[in-house]
Amino acid sequence: MRTLVWFRNDLRVDDNPALHHAMEHGEAIAAFCFCNAQWRDHDVGDNRLAFLLDNLHALAADLRELGVPLRTITEPWFDDLPDRLLNLAERVDADGISFNEEYPLNERVRDSKVTRAFEGAGRTVTVHHAGTVQPPGTVLTGEDEPYTVFTPFKKRWLSQIDNSHTAPLPRPDPQTRPDIDDSDLPEQTDGVPRDRVAQRWPAGAAEARRRLDDFADERIVRYHDDRDFPAVDGTSSLSPYLSVGSLSARQCLATAVENNGGKLSGGKEGIRTWIDELIWRDFYRHVIAQFPHVSRRQAFRREYDRVPWRNAPDELEAWKEGRTGYPLVDAAMRQLAKTGWMHNRLRMVTAMFLTKHLLIDWRQGERHFMEQLVDGDFAANNGGWQWSASTGTDAAPYFRIFNPHTQAKRFDPKGEFIRRMVPELAEAPDKAVFDPEGNATEGYPRPIVAHKHARQRALDTFKAAQSG
Repeated sequence: MRTLVWFRNDLRVDDNPALHHAMEHGEAIAAFCFCNAQWRDHDVGDNRLAFLLDNLHALAADLRELGVPLRTITEPWFDDLPDRLLNLAERVDADGISFNEEYPLNERVRDSKVTRAFEGAGRTVTVHHAGTVQPPGTVLTGEDEPYTVFTPFKKRWLSQIDNSHTAPLPRPDPQTRPDIDDSDLPEQTDGVPRDRVAQRWPAGAAEARRRLDDFADERIVRYHDDRDFPAVDGTSSLSPYLSVGSLSARQCLATAVENNGGKLSGGKEGIRTWIDELIWRDFYRHVIAQFPHVSRRQAFRREYDRVPWRNAPDELEAWKEGRTGYPLVDAAMRQLAKTGWMHNRLRMVTAMFLTKHLLIDWRQGERHFMEQLVDGDFAANNGGWQWSASTGTDAAPYFRIFNPHTQAKRFDPKGEFIRRMVPELAEAPDKAVFDPEGNATEGYPRPIVAHKHARQRALDTFKAAQSG
């Protein structure tokens, strides 16, 4: 049996159920589809496009070692993919198609159309789960309903974990290469060169594995203490690799459990805390899969679609460019602009500042992050923004409003990160770094809004929206 293996955000040969199944049952031919117009419509930015393409080149090399040719399709929108993929299957004489499921609504509609096209042509379709540890629909309440609060989701997730089903799959054995040519992979896509982020984020599953092992060997045991401090190298920085699938969540979990003496819960606090982050990742994917309205740019909690967000384009631009007059917010936004990545603590701080201090629609910020982030991931990005804006599942209550000055003092107590990213404050005294409202610094903007005023405005606005 010859199977077309359709790669998407699962650019690896290890722990890839679709590839593994195809090679267990016969020959595999790999396929990848460039859908630049659709991706841009989904706010995918240059950094992520470059990283995706660079990882596709790395995948092609790994596939060659397995004797699997890679063919590509270029089609601007999802709509024509069923015919294009079916045509490719006919040309390479494939009996069917195998792919790993994706969970956002447009992707699920696309996959349903591909399934109907192949089955209608008498070809097989096998769908697998590779983007989560436990697939959506498998972690449910006693009433068989999806969870909307993380803590009970986590308890059920942990209680039903089965190591025999969540262990990573091994790399398939090489096959005798079929007489089919590879596609020539481009060096750029939609005008974006593949090496745009390569220096900071080298591509490929081998690099992802190396980074995972380094984190597990050196930093994971301190993760609970170090993860909130942006001046410290305390996080895994694996999110770009998880986002394109050159590394799987199951590989991460297996490494964490191995380093925790075989324990999923208990054991070393740093490892246990990092496992919680993997469970959060599953949680947001379950939300996306089970509540389709979230994929339609709607608030998970419908009452917050009534919030009268402010139209303040100048303030939005000041936030994007790191000119708010709040040093920690500005340092974070400049980190994003410079590196295509932002520390997770700062993602919450900047998101809450936009939605609570400036009362600007969270969807504006969600879009900007997706356009900038090398690890742009719809489920995680949407979940994080709706948490910060108090519009989502298990979100921060609307009256929880971070004070950026307090956050700076707590998580950047020496001002190291701020001074590194905001050169205007490099030589400034601590007072100017932690209390810029009362300490003007030449060349650095005054605060765009007073914290006390902004907090009260947000409380009044959200309370009114909640009451209807």
